[in-house]
Amino acid sequence: MADRFVKKTTLDLSFYRDWIARREKALEKDRVKPTFFVTISREFGCEGYDLATALVEKINKKARSPWPLFTRNMIDEMIAKGDILPDMVKNISEKRWSFKDWFIDALVPDYLQSNSSRVYEGTRNLIFNFIAKGNCVILGSGSQVIASGLDPGKFRGVHIRLTAPYDWRLARIERISKCSHGEAEKTIKERQGLRDNFISDFTGMDAADLSLYDIVFNNAKNTPGHMADMIVEDLRLKGAFND
Repeated sequence: MADRFVKKTTLDLSFYRDWIARREKALEKDRVKPTFFVTISREFGCEGYDLATALVEKINKKARSPWPLFTRNMIDEMIAKGDILPDMVKNISEKRWSFKDWFIDALVPDYLQSNSSRVYEGTRNLIFNFIAKGNCVILGSGSQVIASGLDPGKFRGVHIRLTAPYDWRLARIERISKCSHGEAEKTIKERQGLRDNFISDFTGMDAADLSLYDIVFNNAKNTPGHMADMIVEDLRLKGAFND
């Protein structure tokens, strides 16, 4: 069954290569200058994709060169284009680290990794690459946790958490998917658990830990456009557009 809650964005790899080339050229001029980036984490049912797209649109009206948006689907697609099969990426993204994975990672030689670890490592390496280049927005994939240990003097991330009351998220899922109240409750429980467990299994950290974030928004009280305006102003004050 198609996932009604994930935007089906196909990554234009030529655009990605062009972005990499532009960023490397810009960084070559000033290796001391920190890179700026934004991560967006959300409770399931919040308008994360809507916020991300609104934010990129507003940033690109101020920035000298385009900031791309990278979503979990796009990151999964990039990993799958490497040596990890698409079905494997999909399965790992939607399931937890198993006992079999733990056994392989813990007890077998260093050169052999479990499928789960290979997917997570691919995700982490891509996100590090995005951050190192800077001038981008990353939606999901545990990016806020992966970036949490980096030197803030070199990598200036603005980490956003989007939350909302349970009933608000439940009503939104019912409206979007045209499903029953019970189906919406089941969806929230399953999908939020998958997201949280993926991060917890590989990092030992909790995505709901508010100390990870610069700004926390209540989606029930703020529209994506309003939140995007505030994030852009925060980036401006921090010097993200002074290049």
